[in-house]
Amino acid sequence: MKVNFTNGKLVVRFTLNFIVHQILLFLTVSLPAAFYIVVLKQPEKLLFVNLTTWIIITAYFLYCLFYGYYVARPMADILVKIKKLSCGEYLVLDRKRLFFSFFNRLYREVYANLDSLSRTLQENEHKRQEFEQLKQEWAAGVTHDLKTPLTYISGYTDMLLSDEHEWSKEEKKEFLQLIRAKSAYMKELVDDLGIAFRMDPSTGYKFSAQRIELVEFIRRTVAEAANMPPDKANRFEILGGEEPLYVMGDAGLLKRAFSNLLVNAVVHNPARTSITVHIQGNSHVQVQITDNGDGMDEQSVACLFDRYYRGTSTDTPTGSTGLGMAIVKQIVTAHQGTVDVKSKRGHGTSITVQLPHILH
Repeated sequence: MKVNFTNGKLVVRFTLNFIVHQILLFLTVSLPAAFYIVVLKQPEKLLFVNLTTWIIITAYFLYCLFYGYYVARPMADILVKIKKLSCGEYLVLDRKRLFFSFFNRLYREVYANLDSLSRTLQENEHKRQEFEQLKQEWAAGVTHDLKTPLTYISGYTDMLLSDEHEWSKEEKKEFLQLIRAKSAYMKELVDDLGIAFRMDPSTGYKFSAQRIELVEFIRRTVAEAANMPPDKANRFEILGGEEPLYVMGDAGLLKRAFSNLLVNAVVHNPARTSITVHIQGNSHVQVQITDNGDGMDEQSVACLFDRYYRGTSTDTPTGSTGLGMAIVKQIVTAHQGTVDVKSKRGHGTSITVQLPHILH
């Protein structure tokens, strides 16, 4: 066992207590004999010798019982509390009572650690319950989002196959375009689900890394995002990146991550939002995507990258399935990078991605 300051104090206290109790034990055993010899001064009388001997034996036995109770009683209480924790019962400890208690004071670090363990387990259980609830809500949302486009596809297909009405060429084209749009949404949702679960750390997924020149890579990704959707007329600007910057990674996954960030800035902000992409490099390549849009509240910022924070919705325009930001976090983390977000309601959002920079 590694001895730290807290453990060391416990060892010293046990040692000092043992020494003090040995001294008390010696005095308990010696005092009757000393009283008999010094005070009574009658060592030749057998009755007094026997009486003193029995007093010593009785005092020794009683003190052993007391010392055993003093040491063992808190240990039994600790074992009971550990048993309660193992059964899912959380402790409510009175710290003042434990500190000033004659019996429990010897083990106060142990009780403090038990109290800390109980609080941690209780917090973890609370987080687990919240996580399960969010996961169920998310699963319900995904189910809804798969069912809704299927309803559209099924309905428009039945209308096209129906003999009760003769559809014009323009109407048929409109129906087919809606079917294609809903099919594309379903494909994107399924792809997002596949990436989200494939990139989970527990799966041990390995991607094929290649050398990527990130500046031109980002420029092409921004150009694609600038055309989605065309009716918003957002303004894109790229700053920095005068020199080539290289990273190692999977081009397809990195493109998906940066596309998700850019599309998110477009979809969740009003028309004519300014979106600035700032690229710079030192020990890491840093890509900062900033917009002057609506921004987010603190809860949304804290849960932005949580996979189960919220479900998706088919009312959301194409390009957002509700899994996008969780996928960004997973992809960047898999590339030994970091992603941070700063946002304030009404003041826009800034998301910074850092990836390891490799030399030419």
